[in-house]
Amino acid sequence: MNKLLILTIASEMFLLLSFLIIFLTNRKTKKNILLIPLLIIGGSPLLYLAIDHMNSHYVDANIGLGLAFMFTWIYSAIAFVVAIILIIRRKRNNNISKEQ
Repeated sequence: MNKLLILTIASEMFLLLSFLIIFLTNRKTKKNILLIPLLIIGGSPLLYLAIDHMNSHYVDANIGLGLAFMFTWIYSAIAFVVAIILIIRRKRNNNISKEQ
C-alpha cells in the first residue's frame, strides 16, 4: 500500500475516534447533531487533497497536502483533548452524585 494512503487512513481514524468519544460521552441529541458537520469540516480537506495527490502526480512538493495533514492533526488533537475533558467531567459528576 502507498504510504500516503496509510497515513491518510490513520489520520482520519484518529479524527473519527476523537469524535466518537465525544459522541458517546455527550448524551444530548442537539449537540450530537452539531458534531456531524464538525467531523466533516475536520476530515474533508485531507481526503480531498489526498485523492487529488493520488490522481495527479506533481513534480514538486505538494504544500497543500502537508497543510491538510497539519490541519487534520491539530483538529484531531483538539477534539481528543475535548473528549478527555468530557470524560473526566462526566466521571466527576458521577462520583459526586454517588456520594450524595
